Amino acid sequence: MFLFSSNYEVGVFKRLSDNNELIMEVGQEEYSLTLNDKEMVDLEQHLMNQENLLIPFNKSTKELILDTQPNYDEEEMEELMNISEGAECHGED
Repeated sequence: MFLFSSNYEVGVFKRLSDNNELIMEVGQEEYSLTLNDKEMVDLEQHLMNQENLLIPFNKSTKELILDTQPNYDEEEMEELMNISEGAECHGED
C-alpha cells in the first residue's frame, strides 16, 4: 500500500490498554487513540498481516490505515487446491 501525501506517516505500535486505548509513536510524537470494538479487530488483523508493529497513520484526521484483508498462506492454498483436485478425480463434489 503506497500513500503519497504529507499527512500520512508510519506509526510504531507501543501498547494497548484495557480500555481499548492504542498508544503509538509517529515520528517524535506519541499519539493516544481510543478504538471501538471493530477497530480493535481491524488492528489485530492488520498486525497479523504485517507481522510487524508498523501502522500507517493519517496525522490530520487521526485515522489508522489498516490492512484488514486476510492473508492466505501460499502452501495452505496449494494444499487445498490439491485436495479439491483429488476429490474431482474420485467423482466427489
